[in-house]
Amino acid sequence: MKQALLFVGILLISTILYVGGMILLGIITKFKPLPIELVGTHQPKSLVENPKQLTDSSFTFLIWNLGYGGLGKEVDFFYDGGKMVTSPKEHVLKNNEGMKNFLAAHKDIDFIMLQEVDRKSKRSWKIDQAEQFEKVLPDHNSAFTANYDVKYLPFPFTNPIGKVYGGLQTLSKYTPVESKRIALPGITDFPRNLFYLERCLLMQRYKLANNKDLIVINTHFEAYDDGSVKKEQMALTKKILEEEYAKGNYVVLGGDWNIAPPSFNVHTWEKEPEDDQLYLKNNDPNYVTSWNYNYDSTVATNRKNKFIFDSKKTFTTVIDYYFTSPNIMVEEAKGFDLGFDFSDHQPVTMKINLVQ
Repeated sequence: MKQALLFVGILLISTILYVGGMILLGIITKFKPLPIELVGTHQPKSLVENPKQLTDSSFTFLIWNLGYGGLGKEVDFFYDGGKMVTSPKEHVLKNNEGMKNFLAAHKDIDFIMLQEVDRKSKRSWKIDQAEQFEKVLPDHNSAFTANYDVKYLPFPFTNPIGKVYGGLQTLSKYTPVESKRIALPGITDFPRNLFYLERCLLMQRYKLANNKDLIVINTHFEAYDDGSVKKEQMALTKKILEEEYAKGNYVVLGGDWNIAPPSFNVHTWEKEPEDDQLYLKNNDPNYVTSWNYNYDSTVATNRKNKFIFDSKKTFTTVIDYYFTSPNIMVEEAKGFDLGFDFSDHQPVTMKINLVQ
């Protein structure tokens, strides 16, 4: 009996010390970005020697949440009710190759806006994905900013995720005059906030021939909350959008909204009754007056990760799209059905014309 009590006591003390130690580590190493920070740009030699100016009025875009290469079709992710924590290395390598090949095949696109790009994180087998994409797109400038920087994520306790360093990456065929990270409001509940994302906007400014600016904003809004944090994030973003448009500038916001666009029927690809509120909400149709949501309603951009992907059973929807100012005419928004082979999201391109 004494031995059993001793064992329980040691186990209890060890658990308290471990949890306390992890919380202390989280406090000491907490990622605390400033509200606004300048972001460095990696410029290829070709653009340094011959900077490409925006003399045209027609441009192309691509958005894609890459799921850090660890959320391909084989995954049932633990955070969404599945089992897998870290994908096997062979899966991540396969996903990375597929993503690189797709981006290389679309190297002529002017602006490529990526989310969940990892740099040497444990969950993506310490691969520097941002560097890889720079290599397959050697004629693009590259800007990267972190929205997830945790020195050691101790969850789940039986199989900790470990170090996470990932964020947003925008690659463009033009040289921005300004790139900055704008912090978004985040979750505040303790201790989750010690090990969670610090979401942000990656905003870039490009000078046009008509002396106005093209503002390109890469975003990844909140997912795992009751919707209140997302509303705060969108309110701050709205202020930025309105300020830039009031100056006469052209604005493109694109990325993973984690909510369907206003007019999209969220039950379009519902295989069985869905009760996850994350997937059953629509965005605000009056978010910014006279602005436009742009998406392809015929191709799903996101799938649920509770089970491995099954085209006959898995719930899919549209949560990745663009938002454009009234002085932009959108010719086309096109989704690509890749069978969710490389990520739990699928890419969407867009072609626009600036209204002079």
